[in-house]
Amino acid sequence: IEVANPPPLLRVYHKPKWVLSVMNDSKGRRHLGQLESNIISKMHPVGRLDYDTSGLLLFSSKGTLTQTLLHPNNKVQKEYLALVVGEVDEEELRQKLKDGVETSMGAFPADLVSARAIPRDDVAALIRDILTNLPPEYDVKQLEEKGYLFFKDAKHLSEVRLVVEEGKHRMVRRILANSGHPVIGLKRLRLGVIQLDDLPEGTARELTKEEEAWAERLLKKKKSGAGND
Repeated sequence: IEVANPPPLLRVYHKPKWVLSVMNDSKGRRHLGQLESNIISKMHPVGRLDYDTSGLLLFSSKGTLTQTLLHPNNKVQKEYLALVVGEVDEEELRQKLKDGVETSMGAFPADLVSARAIPRDDVAALIRDILTNLPPEYDVKQLEEKGYLFFKDAKHLSEVRLVVEEGKHRMVRRILANSGHPVIGLKRLRLGVIQLDDLPEGTARELTKEEEAWAERLLKKKKSGAGND
């Protein structure tokens, strides 16, 4: 009798934009349950990435490890690359984020890694790419009427790289918008020591030895009782 190998502790997946972080969807939208079984068999997603966010998403085979990764007391860093409207004053934004940005859910800090202006010649093409790649269930006219396409005539865009420890719903978007720079594109690059790097969109990979050792340490920390309420 052939015994199946147990699933790994974690698997790294590059979630495309406009894929739901759920295993099924009654409205027929793209979702994680449509992935090949060799990626998701006996595993579950670690938290969620928003429908309109791309980047690093982990799959886990152990609920205790998932809880440890998601628990705010464990302060697992998450690094994002955001495309925002406007020209960013890097030092001013760095200080704002460091001090903590007020939101409806409280004040939350972040560390700014870098900020750069998108060349003026590239702005129109980036906006056009966003507008032409909206999912089929979106009605562009309705989006415009509701103000969601406020950025379509923007003259200045910037790219902001930042690190947060907070994982609340749309928190990166909230703190950047409340800092004066609404987000129109967002990608997660890192969670803890695990990097997205050049993993192609829509594909998965196994952990490196360093990443696996980090995950094992987190699991031992959970078993020892550290990080619990």
